[in-house]
Amino acid sequence: MANKKPVKRKRAKATPRRVRKPKAVKDLPLTKLDVFYIEMKMVFDAAKKAGFDDSNALRIAYDREAYPDWIVPADDPVKKIGWEDGEEDV
Repeated sequence: MANKKPVKRKRAKATPRRVRKPKAVKDLPLTKLDVFYIEMKMVFDAAKKAGFDDSNALRIAYDREAYPDWIVPADDPVKKIGWEDGEEDV
């Protein structure tokens, strides 16, 4: 019985790991801040597409007075804060 081959045991299959799927987020209404940054991103992307480099495209995106009136309406809520340029609290 010296020539007996060792018996190979079959390895048990590992159970597949359970991957948790992220919970579905319901469509929440956009806030004014969300809309503001979406508009800023759209202006930045349009400036990049037009050929501006990153710094100039970012400068254009930050300058809200450069936006056309169909993006920023005349009754812009940011301009209604009540502070004028150069006005100081005395």
